[in-house]
Amino acid sequence: MKHKILSSTVATSLILVGYSVVAGVLFVGCSVKPQAILSSEVKSDVQKSLDELNKLSLPVLKPITLDEAIERAIANNLSKKLDILSSALAHQKIDIVAYEALPSLTAKGGYSARDNYAASASTSFVNGEPEPLGASPSYSVSQDKESTNAGVAFSWNVLDFGLSYVRAGQQANRFLIAKEKERKSIHNIKQEVRNAYYRAVSADELLQRITPVMEKTKQAFEDSKNIAKLKLDTPMKGLTYQRELLEVIRSLNTLEENLIKSKTELARLMGLKPGTSFELAEKIQERYQLPNITIPIDELERLALEHRPELQETRYQQKISEAEVKAAMLKMLPGINLNAGYSYDSNQYALNNNWMSYGANVSWNLLNVFNGNLNKKLAQTQVELAKQQKLALSMAVISQVHLSLLDFYQAKKAYQLSEDYYSIAKDIFIIIENENTLDVNGKLSLIKETLNFLIANLRLSSSYARVQNAYGKVISSVGNDTFFKEVNPELLVEKKLDLEGKPEPIVTAKLELAKEKEIEVSEVKEPQEEREVQEEPVVAPEIKKYAYVKEDANVREGSNINSEVVKIVMQGSEVEILEIVKEAGKTWYKTPDGYIFSDLLDPII
Repeated sequence: MKHKILSSTVATSLILVGYSVVAGVLFVGCSVKPQAILSSEVKSDVQKSLDELNKLSLPVLKPITLDEAIERAIANNLSKKLDILSSALAHQKIDIVAYEALPSLTAKGGYSARDNYAASASTSFVNGEPEPLGASPSYSVSQDKESTNAGVAFSWNVLDFGLSYVRAGQQANRFLIAKEKERKSIHNIKQEVRNAYYRAVSADELLQRITPVMEKTKQAFEDSKNIAKLKLDTPMKGLTYQRELLEVIRSLNTLEENLIKSKTELARLMGLKPGTSFELAEKIQERYQLPNITIPIDELERLALEHRPELQETRYQQKISEAEVKAAMLKMLPGINLNAGYSYDSNQYALNNNWMSYGANVSWNLLNVFNGNLNKKLAQTQVELAKQQKLALSMAVISQVHLSLLDFYQAKKAYQLSEDYYSIAKDIFIIIENENTLDVNGKLSLIKETLNFLIANLRLSSSYARVQNAYGKVISSVGNDTFFKEVNPELLVEKKLDLEGKPEPIVTAKLELAKEKEIEVSEVKEPQEEREVQEEPVVAPEIKKYAYVKEDANVREGSNINSEVVKIVMQGSEVEILEIVKEAGKTWYKTPDGYIFSDLLDPII
């Protein structure tokens, strides 16, 4: 008896010690103090960020065209990367929701022990009361002191399967909404880059012309002060002359301030580090070739309603709302649960240590019958709301098309006026320059007309930039730039004969169109022989991997953004992927025609 009491006391003491240890650990954990990040950790993190930015910023090896600027911006824009991650997250959720439709399969195992047997005795139950135990009751045991158990259980709710199927369809539409947001982000990037590019073209050259004019004006101001000291002219005339020179200097400073940020803004959009030196392929001209829009307004409205990503989002949202009506109706049905399992228990007193079990049950929340109609009406209201949102957005899209066209035509009118102004300012500048004498006062007229000529040049290039910006808004309002592709005769490139007298290929816009239609042209001769090009029969290759083109994409000779563009594939086209190449932190897809940046393709899984 004493031995049993002693054992019980020791066990109780051990339990108390265990509780004390656990309580102490919890107390120490709750008393942890916040620690600031060390300066060395911050420096290390900054260095890693700089190294990562250097990898992302590709070197500039040649003058940047508008297409390359857009491609660099799409590749490095952080907001677009967020949209890509959002669409990737939505795509992963499709698989998660799909798995919820599968039955559950649960495996379990356990171990239990006690310091003595769970012995028990039984007595008779008479007149609603148990009889007292006798002096020597008989105890029985049905469980070991130590036992292990294991089992596998299968369960499947038919109603949950139906709801999961509907939810998976809704999540698939949410993924498509995320893809449309990604496409919208690309449209916004193109618009911003187009606007910044042509402003940077103006700034690039005009800033170089401002410097010599500024130096001449400052020199004339110093000469005027020296003449005033020598009293070679009346004070009033000299001071008036100096005031006008200072006005010219102030105008030049204002002009320089407005221009100097343009190239930096373009570099930011392209993902270049601040201070990176680069040249632009386009230069200031005296006469620009303006873009034209030949598509009728009715056709532009129809194209905008078909291709604007915002409208596509509302269509997918309407599908989600329609699926919610189905989900509301399914929730009103009873749930049927099917289950089966295999179990094992090591208890030696059991007749069967392992066994199979199975069954089915039906459950029905009767309250769902009452609130089911409310949920159904709510879902139907959401459908009607989505339809009205689509109609309202359609009207807004049509209005944007009309407004963008008005802006485009007004910008062209302003350009024509700026072109006439520039022509007159140039003629006046030439006359004043030829008639300029060597006297000091004569310099003022030349300096003023030089400034006017610079401002006229700026107005001309800014007017052209405004035309391009308005043209980009028209494209954005339609939602697809494929319909605005134009063949520019000035862009035809012809190569001369080599030293051996063998002609090199003549790369023209017509040849590019032939490549897009997958017509193999072995040799391009005179224009009248173009009809002899025959389309060869298409032989089905061994299909390995394909991808859809999300946006119009440049096909390059190598896996580098500075390599030559050999072809342009249109949005919605399907290309074969031969190989995946990673270079300088960027991923490229190798196709039969060349290399395409990975962000512009959507692989078909």
